[in-house]
Amino acid sequence: MSAPVDRAVVFVPASTTDPAEFASIAAPCLERVEVCGYAFVGVVRTWEDALRLIRDGRAHVVVVASRSHLPHDRRPRIEAVADAVRADGPGSHCVAPPEASAPRSRRARRVR
Repeated sequence: MSAPVDRAVVFVPASTTDPAEFASIAAPCLERVEVCGYAFVGVVRTWEDALRLIRDGRAHVVVVASRSHLPHDRRPRIEAVADAVRADGPGSHCVAPPEASAPRSRRARRVR
């Protein structure tokens, strides 16, 4: 018995109105959907629509061409430790505290 196939939706920001720019954003996303073997659900233009499809169980994966296309104030938001810490702007109060993002002044401890 094979595992169920994940269903994916492609997110292209609504601010992208030029057809050539739309295609340049959507094409690599569609390629990823194909390479990963996801079932293609469709293209959404708002983060709210992407979340609705996830919540409703109609999609399991949201594919974006770049993290910069995602709204910075989105909820829920997933952050990786390797992501840059936002120093200003909306939501900056809820990212890593200054002590976590400050340069380390001591050498890393040697692991034995």
